[in-house]
Amino acid sequence: MSDCQLGYTVNGTTNFIETSLWNGTFNEERGKMDIISAFVGFLIGGTSFGLNTLVFITLLLCKELRQNTHYNLVLCLSASDLVLGLSMCVGGFRLFTPQWATFYIPCVITNVLFISSITLSFFQTFLISFHRFLKISETSFDQILLKNNRKYATYICIWLAVLGFNLSMIQLRYYTGKLSFCKFKCVFGDRYPIIVTYFQIITILLMSLTITFYLLTLRQIRMRYRKTFAWHANQNCTASNANQDEATVTSNPANEQMATHMRRKIFGSMKLIGFLICALLFCTCPMVIASFFDITQKQLFIVSTLSCFNSVVNPFIYVYNIEKLRREWKNIWHTIKLF
Repeated sequence: MSDCQLGYTVNGTTNFIETSLWNGTFNEERGKMDIISAFVGFLIGGTSFGLNTLVFITLLLCKELRQNTHYNLVLCLSASDLVLGLSMCVGGFRLFTPQWATFYIPCVITNVLFISSITLSFFQTFLISFHRFLKISETSFDQILLKNNRKYATYICIWLAVLGFNLSMIQLRYYTGKLSFCKFKCVFGDRYPIIVTYFQIITILLMSLTITFYLLTLRQIRMRYRKTFAWHANQNCTASNANQDEATVTSNPANEQMATHMRRKIFGSMKLIGFLICALLFCTCPMVIASFFDITQKQLFIVSTLSCFNSVVNPFIYVYNIEKLRREWKNIWHTIKLF
C-alpha cells in the first residue's frame, strides 16, 4: 500500500502536485486500466451487494432463521459483505465518471467502508466459531453473550467500535488533483501506519482465534461421541444380558434416529463454518499479507477485488449448507415468477 502521490491544498495553499502513475506508466495507459478496473469493480461489487442484500432480507423476513442463533450469526455475516460490495460499487463508479474523481468524500467513504467491512467479516467469523465452541462445551457464557436479543447488542457494539475507530483515523484534506484511484494514504494521511498496524493485528488475531476455537470444537465433538459410543455399547450389552422386554427393545431405533439427527446437525454446522473459514483465508489473506509491503496500485486493486470476491462466494456457501435458506429462496423465486 504505497503513498498518495496527488497534490492537495490545506488552508488555501497547494503543497505539491504530481502526475498520477499506475505501476510506472502515464495517464494514457492509466485511463485504459481505469475502465477495466471500473468494470471489474462494478461486476464483483454489484454481485456481492445484490446477493447479500437478498440474504439479509431473507433473514429479516424468516423468523425461523432469526431465532436459530447459529444461522443468525452466519447470515449476519452478509451485512459486512453487503457493505464491502457497496464500497466496490462506489469505487467502480468513481473510475467510470471522471467528475466523481475530483470529489474527495467518495474516496473517504470507499476506503472506510472497505477496511471496516473486511475487519467486521473477521469479527463475525470469529463469533460463529466461538459460538459453536461454547455450544458444544455447554457453558453458560453462550447464554450471557448471544442469547435472544443480546446477540444484536453484541453486533452493534462491534460495528460501532470498528467504524468509530476507522472514522477517528481519517485526516480530511482538500485535493486539487484527480483522485481516480483512491489510496488508503490519501484518506488516513499521517495516521496511515496506525491503521495498517491495527488492521494487521486485528485480522491475524481474529483469524488465529477463529481457527483455534474451530479445532477445539472438533476435539470436543470427537470426545463427546467417543463417550456416547462407549455408553451405547455398554447399554446394549446390559440390555442383552438382562433380556429386556420387546417394548424396551423397540425404543432403541427411535433413540438411534434422534442421535443420528443430532450428529448430522452438529457436523453440518461444522462443515458450514469450515467452508466460511477456508473462503475467508483464501480470499482475504492476500490483502492482509499485502499490507506488510509497499505495493503498487494495480496490485492493491487485485487483492482488494479478491477480498470482495469472498463476499460473492459466501451466499452460495449459505444456500448450499442451510436448507431453510434454500427453501426461503425457492419461495421468493416462485413469488417473483407469479408476477
